Amino acid sequence: MIPIDIITQDLDWREREIAAMRVLISGPDLTNSQRAALLRAGWAMLYAHYEGFIKNTLTVFYDEAAKTAEKCEHLPSSTKAFALRDALRSLRNLPSDDMLNKIEKFQIDHLASNPKFPDVDTKSNLWPDVLIDLLKTADLNTSIAEKNEAKLRTLVSRRNSIAHGEKSFINEISYFRGFEDAVYEVLYDVALQVDYRLSQPPYLAQQG
Repeated sequence: MIPIDIITQDLDWREREIAAMRVLISGPDLTNSQRAALLRAGWAMLYAHYEGFIKNTLTVFYDEAAKTAEKCEHLPSSTKAFALRDALRSLRNLPSDDMLNKIEKFQIDHLASNPKFPDVDTKSNLWPDVLIDLLKTADLNTSIAEKNEAKLRTLVSRRNSIAHGEKSFINEISYFRGFEDAVYEVLYDVALQVDYRLSQPPYLAQQG
């Protein structure tokens, strides 16, 4: 299965689940306490799908990049640094002789080979600054993430409040829908960017 199909399948089920929750929240016969409970669940679910989709999509990107980028040295600098992160860290505590030996072989062992990427780390919470850093590492544009930064920050904060059992909440469906729209804009943007980026050098080079 090609990357965009994997990404699309992942997005499809997330959209269906979010839509199902929206229908429940909008039910006309709910009491105030029922609607409040469903909205709390909706906020938690929206965050989970935001973080889950970003992590999965970037994982798909790096899995494909590892297969199609002919040499690590051809990667954009931020992506190259990510691919070489563990190899560079391993040099730090080596004795001088061993470090020199590794450095001399670094070109052949790492730069001239297919890249190997660490796991995508969304930290304990996917705050917008973490998202922006992840996008920059993948050499992706951050303008849509930056545009929605305030809403994403509020989304993470509200999810944490729910996880910590805090009671204070805004129980307006229209308010919630604004955050849903912001999340969708970010998810679609990342999906389209990953698809486009994988169609360009250095990832395209080996596909032809």
